[in-house]
Amino acid sequence: MSLPATINSQVDPAAVTRVTRLFNNTLGDILSELIQNARRAGASAVDLKVIDADGTAFLAIADDGAGIEDPSVILALGRSGWGDEIARREDPAGMGVFSLAGRDVEIRSCPRSTGEGWSIRIASGDWESGAPIAVAPCTHPFGTEIRVPIDAQWLKSLETIAQSAARYCPLPVRLDGQDLLREDWLKGAETIIEQDGVRIGIYRNYLHRHFSPSINFHGVTVASLLPTVAEKDRHWAAKIDIVDAPELQLVLPARKEMVENGALQSLRAAIRLAIYRHIQALGSHRLAFADWREAADLDVQLPEARGELFSWTPAVADYNSGSGHQHLTSTDDLVLIDDFGPPLEQCAAFALSKDGRYEGRLAESDEAMVGYGWYDRLPRITDLRFEIDKGGETLVLGGSDLPGIDSGTVERLDLVLTISGPAPETLHIPAPVAIEYDDGLFSSSG
Repeated sequence: MSLPATINSQVDPAAVTRVTRLFNNTLGDILSELIQNARRAGASAVDLKVIDADGTAFLAIADDGAGIEDPSVILALGRSGWGDEIARREDPAGMGVFSLAGRDVEIRSCPRSTGEGWSIRIASGDWESGAPIAVAPCTHPFGTEIRVPIDAQWLKSLETIAQSAARYCPLPVRLDGQDLLREDWLKGAETIIEQDGVRIGIYRNYLHRHFSPSINFHGVTVASLLPTVAEKDRHWAAKIDIVDAPELQLVLPARKEMVENGALQSLRAAIRLAIYRHIQALGSHRLAFADWREAADLDVQLPEARGELFSWTPAVADYNSGSGHQHLTSTDDLVLIDDFGPPLEQCAAFALSKDGRYEGRLAESDEAMVGYGWYDRLPRITDLRFEIDKGGETLVLGGSDLPGIDSGTVERLDLVLTISGPAPETLHIPAPVAIEYDDGLFSSSG
């Protein structure tokens, strides 16, 4: 076989023999797709009804929209039949009705453009066989109705699944004549910004997981990794309500995730900017210095983070027990203390408490604050050790130094602090006790 001179994109006709595998064939997928079609058709509402016909229970999904002018688009995979405006705004793929593939379906429609009603019956095997399906004229109100047999399992879950499909849809949905609850996707947002065809809702302390839905596409909610910004005492997340943003696209055919494209990247950038602007409006913050710089790079001018740090408590060997009763404190007259591990810190706490001059003044170091002027000016305990005089010998207990001294009284026991900052100094504080721990006797978070 000789090589072709050119190639072009195309859909193999054999693809139609696999249409039953485009969707998961669940009631939830079916309702989501058909409600979306009704919305695009300009319907004022969607009615879901369980009806009995010839002894068989059917679920009827009816709308009063524009109707379907050409019945052939029903089984034309990839041909949607929507007008230019809908095609521009939503990029419909002509696949939604195939959520019904593999099921017996009856469709009736009357287009407002012609007023000529028609009906078709699609047997379960017709979706893949390509067999001709008769189109019969019928009397039907403007709009479209689709009937599909409903089994006991579907009937049992219908109300719950219908409510889920309707909750964030801009179109009213009724089940057996009763309106299903709808609510704003951005309910509970601290602020909402409308721009570029989307609504950005900013949430304080909203628990967002990567698999949680974060974007609403006219009632279809999908998960997408959106930016979050954390402060020391609060964090910010966002949810998105798409109004008219054709470049933001869902992965076809099932529409359960966003296409990773430039528009989505731009949206993420817009979210970070919106969060920083909201923080700016609040007046004060406790952002990490790196985030503060990022906000400045985005032309959002913020004051430095509030000068607040956690008060120091000595580390404990059991990291499951928590860090004690830490609380935020202002930075006036504070001294930072580095991490020296539970053995040294527990013993140092006794000496510091007895001495008293640093009572209420010691604060946990916080590397996220490095760069702020108020933080960088604070004095800092950068070394902590014990000096021990016993039997004419001076021993040092600190860091990795384990002198192996026997228990008992000593001539001198001092806690020695090395303090850096505007006025560096080395401070000796009489200590009541120093305990030498073997490394293997306590756990380490590292």
